[in-house]
Amino acid sequence: MRGMKAIAFGTVALSLAGCSGTTYRSDYDPSANFAAMRTYRWVERVPAEAKDPKVYNSIIEGRVKTAVNRALQAKGFQEVTSDPDFDIAWHASVEQKQSLQTVGNNYGWGYGWYGPGWGGGMSTSTTYVNEWDEGTFVVGIFDPQSNVLIWWGSAQGELDEGNRPPEKAQADADKAAVKLFDTFPPGSQGS
Repeated sequence: MRGMKAIAFGTVALSLAGCSGTTYRSDYDPSANFAAMRTYRWVERVPAEAKDPKVYNSIIEGRVKTAVNRALQAKGFQEVTSDPDFDIAWHASVEQKQSLQTVGNNYGWGYGWYGPGWGGGMSTSTTYVNEWDEGTFVVGIFDPQSNVLIWWGSAQGELDEGNRPPEKAQADADKAAVKLFDTFPPGSQGS
């Protein structure tokens, strides 16, 4: 089951926007001059041995880059191959989560400290195990000269196991990328 959910995450790497309970976060280096930035290039920051092929493959990479490029270009940024104002990289992971919920039931009539009432009888409890996969998608913006992280944004939420056609997966990724970059650059409307 975990492998199927990881594959679902891979096919909808950025589709967390459609999931209820998705949390978006971002932070930045206040000393970075974001106002002077107009161009970017993609860089690789995840070591090969850390890449899960269910998440890191050419289909997912293409979908992620397309969605992020569209979100950045809508804000006036341009992708270049050399001399960028900033570098951009992404990382995704899937973690299985679990919670336990115990529900107790008391049955019977009895006497308590204050006289007759519910108090005696039979008591039972049932414990329910809830399992889900939580996906985390992180984008980092780096200064190209120093390789220092100057902005990051993340989306985290429960993953949907459903299969989506590629067009729907890309549309969901596009929506999530727009939301993810809502606070980029710092000081923009969504900040």
